[in-house]
Amino acid sequence: MSGPLILFLAGVMLAPAAGESGDVSCFHCHSKQVQEFTKSIHFNKNISCTDCHGGDVHMNGTAVSTGSMLANFTGVPARKGITQTCSKCHGEAAGTYRESIHWQELERGVAIAATCTDCHGAHNILPSTDANSSANPENVPLLCAGCHENKTKMSAWYYGIKTDRFDTYKRSYHYKALQSGGKGLATCTDCHENHNTRNETDPRSAIYQANLPDTCGKSGCHSSNSAQVYGGKVHEGQSVGLYFIDAKKLVTYFYIVMIVFELVFTLGLISLDISSKFEVKRRG
Repeated sequence: MSGPLILFLAGVMLAPAAGESGDVSCFHCHSKQVQEFTKSIHFNKNISCTDCHGGDVHMNGTAVSTGSMLANFTGVPARKGITQTCSKCHGEAAGTYRESIHWQELERGVAIAATCTDCHGAHNILPSTDANSSANPENVPLLCAGCHENKTKMSAWYYGIKTDRFDTYKRSYHYKALQSGGKGLATCTDCHENHNTRNETDPRSAIYQANLPDTCGKSGCHSSNSAQVYGGKVHEGQSVGLYFIDAKKLVTYFYIVMIVFELVFTLGLISLDISSKFEVKRRG
């Protein structure tokens, strides 16, 4: 289906979604966003642009005039306002999110703290069961790594999150099995929860030490051996910090250098021994 035809159909379908027969005309200026939106779960559920952005749904015509969208138009919500917008339909999830560390940091003024659209997308939101959804379990590790492997973002939060969480998770059985085609294996949200992610020092956190047996012992995980996971590592081979240096990597590199030095030194001695023997024979 060609792009213009998609845009025409989007314009026709967006208006009835708002209860009107007129032309909402968002596609005249926002063709890229409309194309993304037509593939989203919201579009399939008859949610329209105006449900999130406001605006005058009574206008008609083939082009948008300067003031045609001013009535009740909210535009792009501020980052703290995104949750309010989403809560109109997703009240329970939004309420849970407001208990999370992400919302707390957003409230504290950390503008880069994750909000709804950072995890679910904006116009191209897909159900988590869709393999192309950013919230699909198999895509969650890369989604979370987008922030949690970013040293600039993590340093701006000032509460000590290490930026090797995805790297250390990749060494674990969970990730290796997931990459091998395993299903139902633990990803970030299985341990940290999704909307109500909390700091590990919070007694209500799923990864608070006393709560690990229940977290790891959830149905479908380690329910029969939950007592054995108490106090275990959440990530495989966590980094050891020495000031601002990763001490584990430092030790690893030290041993690599020492092994190479020993090999070169040993081979050098052998070469000298062989050459000296040849020199003795030559002189003899």
